[in-house]
Amino acid sequence: MDNKLKSKTRLAAIQLIAQHLINNQDIDLIKDDFDKNYRNTVLDENSIKIQYNVNFLSKLINYFKTIDFSGLSKEINNIIKFNRTFEKWDTINQAIILTSLGELRNCDKTKINIILNDYIEISKSFVTLKETKLINSILDKLIHENK
Repeated sequence: MDNKLKSKTRLAAIQLIAQHLINNQDIDLIKDDFDKNYRNTVLDENSIKIQYNVNFLSKLINYFKTIDFSGLSKEINNIIKFNRTFEKWDTINQAIILTSLGELRNCDKTKINIILNDYIEISKSFVTLKETKLINSILDKLIHENK
């Protein structure tokens, strides 16, 4: 699978996980609906399609399902130095952290930096540079503490 398709698949996973966090719907149902109704649909007059790898997306969703949200929240709250707990963060920031951490904890250790950089690049499309730096810092600490 090429790198562009991997990035698009990671983006789709972030979107699905954000929707799950907002609506508290079953993530598998959200994914099935997304596959059925949005995959390869045209977004605009430039004929850009929503594309992603179905198997890789399933793998990312399965990684997400292994995360203990409560335990991870405690870990992150111990790292951050301000009075806003992880549970109260914007949904998109939570989704980026959860998606990326799920993959990073289950990947080949030689690919950690490549994967982390891809998620950071994706986050730049959604959040401010300050939030991107925070996400990067937290992921870096969580990944390197768990080695």
